[in-house]
Amino acid sequence: MALAFEDLCSRFDKYLTRRTNNNDPQRGIIIIDKSAQETSLQRLAKEFRVNGTRWGGSIQRLAEAPLFIDSKASRCVQLADHIAYAVFRRYNAGDTNYFDVIAHRFDLTEGVVHGLAHKHKNQSICMCPACMSRRPTTISP
Repeated sequence: MALAFEDLCSRFDKYLTRRTNNNDPQRGIIIIDKSAQETSLQRLAKEFRVNGTRWGGSIQRLAEAPLFIDSKASRCVQLADHIAYAVFRRYNAGDTNYFDVIAHRFDLTEGVVHGLAHKHKNQSICMCPACMSRRPTTISP
């Protein structure tokens, strides 16, 4: 959970930084479904602002500490649950029906999908959008 949250914070901050660099200054808020992890995630978020993440740089673009809300009370969190389910089905069951509907909405810059990561050892042969976009391309003469 800690590694996934750190990755999420880092990627979200970098996304907001890219928007700022394109003259669209934004600050962000992370909203999470209520869980037993609330206290530890709040502590981690504070640590990332002060010390940064393992991928470098402190988290600068978050306007607020993470907010925790019951998903039953928030349509936004319910939507996030649906997106997470679509990604889960794509990577754990090979079912792309839901994922294909949202795949084009992930953060993409210069052909690299930033808003989606696939953590595994076979990235050089994986054919998913996240792995393929990070693969070096070679152009034949």
